[in-house]
Amino acid sequence: MKVSKQFLRDFAFLANHYSWTPADVEQIKADTRANPDLVRYWSALADAVRAGYKQTAENGYIRLRAWCDQNGRPDPHGCVVAPTKTAEE
Repeated sequence: MKVSKQFLRDFAFLANHYSWTPADVEQIKADTRANPDLVRYWSALADAVRAGYKQTAENGYIRLRAWCDQNGRPDPHGCVVAPTKTAEE
């Protein structure tokens, strides 16, 4: 599977940030090869962490998608959600 240089930097950043063990890295690589959509997720996570994303008790262990929504970041899963209609519509 070919990935960008930016993805390799993002992956290395996450491995260091989360202190992944070599076994963790190998498992995550295997999982990503099996599900290439994870490339987008890992890059979105790296971008969010660099921008201050952190799960804490104080923020209710906010999920990445919710944090991205609150901070104007793209959906980490690449989903496009249609806007919901309001009661006035």
